[in-house]
Amino acid sequence: MEPRKHDQSSPDATVQQLATLFRTHPAWLSAASLLQPEASSSVFFSHRPGEAWRLERRDGVACLLPGAATDPDLVFCFPPAAVEALARVDGRVGDFAVELFGLVAETRPDLRVRLRVAAPFARLVRRGYLSLLAAGGWRVLAVGAKRGVRSIAELRALVEASRRSGPQPWEGEAAAAQRDPERTR
Repeated sequence: MEPRKHDQSSPDATVQQLATLFRTHPAWLSAASLLQPEASSSVFFSHRPGEAWRLERRDGVACLLPGAATDPDLVFCFPPAAVEALARVDGRVGDFAVELFGLVAETRPDLRVRLRVAAPFARLVRRGYLSLLAAGGWRVLAVGAKRGVRSIAELRALVEASRRSGPQPWEGEAAAAQRDPERTR
């Protein structure tokens, strides 16, 4: 059975909440300023299967726009409860990063943010993601160390392992097209 398609122009509280956080929250604005303008991510929502969004910078602000990124650095899938948890974060970039990483590691499906690294490590470095992690400070380093990432080499290995997994089923048609290019012809 094909996933139900949603009208991306229809209002959705979770999509709007995440878009507002990217545009207005001081920590999220600070994080966006550390990334290069060409940095982009594809974003999916668990309660809106088959619907792709993209996160890209426009005039220094991260904007959540309809449609998948053409060549994303990262690919996320947010459940509504995870967006609510992120909205409750009050603090700096490190506070947000620690909460996001906690949600990525979460075992409960209603809270777990799915994350796939799509870009090679070198591109992530060029686009500012390493600077973003460094801006998170000691708390981000502690979270990484707790999960076995204590060096740049270990971070690179983690990124490459994620890349090897390829597109995931939760990415819908965008993932299917990458796994099987003949589907789009």
